[in-house]
Amino acid sequence: MKRLLFILFLIAVVAANAQSGLHIPTEKPIKPRDLPKAWTNPELFCLLLQFDEDDSAYREEDLDLLDSAYNLAFNRENPMMYTMSIEAYGNARNEELMRARVESVYRYFTMRGHEIVPVRYAYNPIHCSCHGDTVELLRYEVPTDKQVYDCADLPSSRKVLNKDISLEGTVLVTFRNNPVECIGGGGGCYLPAQDSNIRAYYTQLILKKGSIYAVDNTRDSCPPPVQISIDEHLDYQQIVEKYFLVPHRRNIILPVGYVVLHSSFNRSPEECATLTDSIFIRFPVTEEQLESHLRVYAKKYGSKGMEFKPLSTKKIKGGPVVMIQAALNPTQFDTIYIAKRITEEEVSKYLFPADSPTEQGAVTITIKGEERFFKPFRMDRTGQYEFRKLFRNMLRIIDDEEETVDPAGDNLFRNDGDEEIE
Repeated sequence: MKRLLFILFLIAVVAANAQSGLHIPTEKPIKPRDLPKAWTNPELFCLLLQFDEDDSAYREEDLDLLDSAYNLAFNRENPMMYTMSIEAYGNARNEELMRARVESVYRYFTMRGHEIVPVRYAYNPIHCSCHGDTVELLRYEVPTDKQVYDCADLPSSRKVLNKDISLEGTVLVTFRNNPVECIGGGGGCYLPAQDSNIRAYYTQLILKKGSIYAVDNTRDSCPPPVQISIDEHLDYQQIVEKYFLVPHRRNIILPVGYVVLHSSFNRSPEECATLTDSIFIRFPVTEEQLESHLRVYAKKYGSKGMEFKPLSTKKIKGGPVVMIQAALNPTQFDTIYIAKRITEEEVSKYLFPADSPTEQGAVTITIKGEERFFKPFRMDRTGQYEFRKLFRNMLRIIDDEEETVDPAGDNLFRNDGDEEIE
């Protein structure tokens, strides 16, 4: 209803004044029944203003026209992205007056936005890896071209609007939909900007383009390039000497190594609703570790808060060394464990009893409601580490001369034939 009243107002203004008014340039007159459709977010429209003789200020009665043009072209709900041209028509003798008229109209559009240039805020539909299909509010400076014309130098067709409205002595403001000129091509923002492979000594982090953050069709500014590092803790001696369990309210989870992922760009579960597990972390393992059915554990968030839970862990086929891989998302950038869950009845098969929680490597485990103390190793008569067989098989223990670390292979994203670890 408001738009219809707006259109009727335009018609009334144009009819009352043969020149001043809002117009849609067209070869044929627009039929009255087609006016509402033509004025619904038009691709192109014009504002024509007359001026008093020898005066550069727009007239008070033209403020309604200026306001109507502004409300249409700068409306956030209007999907068109308008450029603006302001043209004054006169003769060579009054070029200075024409330029003053152009600046007068230009100042109106800057003052409406309280800026030094015409600025528009607009809603832009996007697809975001965090929020799915949504919109962003962008701000852009409206490209504006200012010109003055001597009508004596123009052909007859350039001196009129819509064939019969004279332009001499007027200022013509033209709004054209041109998204590329207004806000650029808007290809999108992607972190990382390309498929990436980040390595520590053992660990690989494989990221597809945009797997940390992606916005398709964005026109707004993008985050700076992401910086990621991997802090490894996979040496078994350091692990067992300062042993601890993977934090969990109920389960007993024995770690045999962990890494900490650091990223300069992070997303929390509260702000990201649609992230997919499109980041892959890989570790080389021994055959004994593989037979121990180790899993990769990471933070997962649910109705009860955060818990460390096993990720889908696979054996990667075809590389020079045995690898396990798990998929995660950016909200899980923190501590990632290689670990195994055991039952209360199995604890003594993996750990030695300890006399107190102050013994080196000792942990406290509640079994059948009673707190008991265990440790992952003890020293034999020669001063060497001694482990329970099942626990030793979980550790990465290999001779130095057997160590090979280049397990990537050629196709980092290959998963055909990979075996799920049960």
